[in-house]
Amino acid sequence: MQTTIVKIGNSQGLIIPKRLLTSLGGVKKFDMQLKDGGLLLVPSTDESPRQDWEKQFTMAIHNGHKPENDIEYVDNEFDNADWKW
Repeated sequence: MQTTIVKIGNSQGLIIPKRLLTSLGGVKKFDMQLKDGGLLLVPSTDESPRQDWEKQFTMAIHNGHKPENDIEYVDNEFDNADWKW
């Protein structure tokens, strides 16, 4: 199946026929990547890029990582002179 790149405002886009989207279950988000000289669109089920952060943090703590060791105090000129508390 062929499609054409069309102007959409200041951008350009592809028209994806409704029957193709319907066969994918009405997906609205896709991950896009260049592959083998072409464009690969893969349906994305990730509603939020941070949706599993709590699980990842819990696993990291379970594996011995201590969050309080993540932040190191870095003294810098901006903090000492320019920043107003």
